[in-house]
Amino acid sequence: MKNKGWLRVLLASGLGAAAAALFAPALAPVAFIALLIALSPLARARRLWFVGDVESEYAIVSRRREEALRSLRDLEDDHLAGKISGAEFARQRPGLLQAAKEVTTDLDRIAQKRAAARKRIEEHLAGSGKA
Repeated sequence: MKNKGWLRVLLASGLGAAAAALFAPALAPVAFIALLIALSPLARARRLWFVGDVESEYAIVSRRREEALRSLRDLEDDHLAGKISGAEFARQRPGLLQAAKEVTTDLDRIAQKRAAARKRIEEHLAGSGKA
């Protein structure tokens, strides 16, 4: 039998109905049906779910990347508008570029982690016949 969960649910329901029959034989079918319905979620196939850490980490790093790129854009706009000098622009730009590069590298690492997790889930679903 492919799914042994249903066999267990049927056996448990039958035992419950047999126990009910000892006290009130007329209630045995009702007890069987009630136990069958109550225990049916136990027979369903287990599902592999994403854990929030991967997505929340991705959202945090993605937001940090947007902020780093926005800072670079603001610095360039301020330089073009003449709000800051060329020397100040040249002093701040490398640090902002490095920060954006690091956050982008982190985002790429997390994206690879998510892709690997998605592949494992698809393989698991394909292996259980539910693709």
